[in-house]
Amino acid sequence: MEKAIVILKLNNGSYDLETPVNITANEFIYGVSQAFNLGIDMDNPDQCFLRMENPIGLLRGDNLLDEFGVRNGSIIYCK
Repeated sequence: MEKAIVILKLNNGSYDLETPVNITANEFIYGVSQAFNLGIDMDNPDQCFLRMENPIGLLRGDNLLDEFGVRNGSIIYCK
């Protein structure tokens, strides 16, 4: 299983997360939302996304993190 260490930036700091890249963006968003109590509404497409750098993009939907180009050092921003 391939993994990447990503930097998750929150309002109150940043965290290094080791995450598999063969999960969908929605699975990642759900997991992060539950772990950090972000309150992301998974049923509302206007809220169900995360911004990303390295590469630049929006994580959303049923595509795998690998398909978005998530790799070691990718930065993912939460509200």
